[in-house]
Amino acid sequence: MSMQEIPSAQVWQERVEGKVDQILDRLTRMEERQSSLAGKVEAHDNRLHDLSERTQKLQNELVEVRVKAESKQEVQQIQHQHLSGRWKMIGTAAIAAASIAGGFLSRIFFP
Repeated sequence: MSMQEIPSAQVWQERVEGKVDQILDRLTRMEERQSSLAGKVEAHDNRLHDLSERTQKLQNELVEVRVKAESKQEVQQIQHQHLSGRWKMIGTAAIAAASIAGGFLSRIFFP
């Protein structure tokens, strides 16, 4: 082997430094990507938190609407029962008044 085939220590050092620089560049790019992705993950996490709060708020509103609708329906049923009872009483009173008037008129016209 001749001296020209074996690289000098200077050449080896330059090659190693070049490889180290490449590795450092790659690590720097990886750190930048990791930092960028961490920011995106944090933004997504915040968005999920906001959406979770909005969903909870909407769920509470739906429960309130359902409770109000059920209570309104109950009130309407009670009002309907009261009105039905009143109409029954009015009908009964009308029949009683008609029978009294019929009895009175039958005595006058058919003695």
